[in-house]
Amino acid sequence: MIKLVSRFFVVFTLLGLFAITALAQTTHSVWSENKPLQARDGATGASFTTFVSGNATFAWTQASVRAFARAHVVVTPGLNYDFALVSITGSDNDTISGRWVIRRNGAVVCNNCIGRAYGLSQPVGKYFKIYVGTAAAYAEKWHYSGYITNRFDF
Repeated sequence: MIKLVSRFFVVFTLLGLFAITALAQTTHSVWSENKPLQARDGATGASFTTFVSGNATFAWTQASVRAFARAHVVVTPGLNYDFALVSITGSDNDTISGRWVIRRNGAVVCNNCIGRAYGLSQPVGKYFKIYVGTAAAYAEKWHYSGYITNRFDF
């Protein structure tokens, strides 16, 4: 009987520790709906501040491998950029770091490039930034920034 009680104690202790660990992970969701601020083409160096439209969505659980980030901006009817996070290397309450794919008019112009999105802990009305370098190193070559219009933290 004592062995059974001690086994139950060990099992419930382990379950409690795993539950506390799971609860400690904070999840965030941030949106920018038609509020782009700036974009830069890392290949040409062209910088843009006026847009037809632009949207971004971020969803991540801090310090985990679970994250989604996507930003799309239409500069003119014939020019658009898409930033997509394809793998994550780290995150906290403000930043998502990882590998990105960038498309210009649907064609890949930066594949599996190192970058990060940050400023994601800001309140609604403030802005975030995405910077992406090359496949070999982080740099502030490709850029998209916008104003946060909605957020949900849980």
